[in-house]
Amino acid sequence: MLGLIKKDFLLIKSNSNLKTIIIMFIIYIMMAFQGMFEVTFIVPLIGIIMFITTFSYDDYNNWNSYAVTLPNGRKNVVKAKYIASIILIIMLGILSLVISMGIDYVKTNSINLAESTSALIETILSTIIIISFLYPIVFKFGATNGRIILFIVVFTVVGIVTLITKFVDMSIVINTINELDKYPYIAIPIICVILLSISYLISNKIYQSKEF
Repeated sequence: MLGLIKKDFLLIKSNSNLKTIIIMFIIYIMMAFQGMFEVTFIVPLIGIIMFITTFSYDDYNNWNSYAVTLPNGRKNVVKAKYIASIILIIMLGILSLVISMGIDYVKTNSINLAESTSALIETILSTIIIISFLYPIVFKFGATNGRIILFIVVFTVVGIVTLITKFVDMSIVINTINELDKYPYIAIPIICVILLSISYLISNKIYQSKEF
C-alpha cells in the first residue's frame, strides 16, 4: 500500500498542470496578504484539486485494471487514496499555517498562534468533510463525471434544504448545532471521523463491485 500512496504523490509531482496551480497558489497568497480571504483554507482546497487529478490519470492510463491484480489490490487502492489525500491535506494545512503566521507577522508584527492553530484545525476538518462526500462519487463515476455530478448534487441539496426551511420548523436542528458549537474540538473531529469512515466504506464497496 505504501507503493500506491507514493504513486499518487508522484502523479501530483508530475502533473502537467502543476505550474499553473503553483501560479494560482502564489496569486492567492498575494490576495490573502491584502486581506481578501483566509489563506489557511485555500491552500488545502488547492491540494484537493491537485489530488483529484490522480483519479483522472488512473482512468486515462487504465491503472485500475493493473491495480486490481495486486495482492489486496482493490482494498488497498481505496485505502491508499484516502490516506494519501489526508497526508496531503495535513501537509498543506501546516504550510498554510506557516504562511498565515508569516503574513500576520509582516502586517502586524505579531503572531496570534491560538487563532492560527484554530483556523488550521477547522480547515483540515472542513476539507476532510469535502472529500468524504466527493470520493464515493468519484470512485463511482470517475473524476470528470464525478465533479459534474457533485455540482448537481450540491445544488439539489441546497435547493431541498432551502424549501424545507420554509415549511418545517428548524428550531431542533438549530438548537443541536448550537449545542455542538459549544464543544467544537470534540464534536467536529467525531463528526469528521464518522463521515470519513462511512465514505471509505461506501467507496470500498463501490470499487469492489466495479469491473475493469
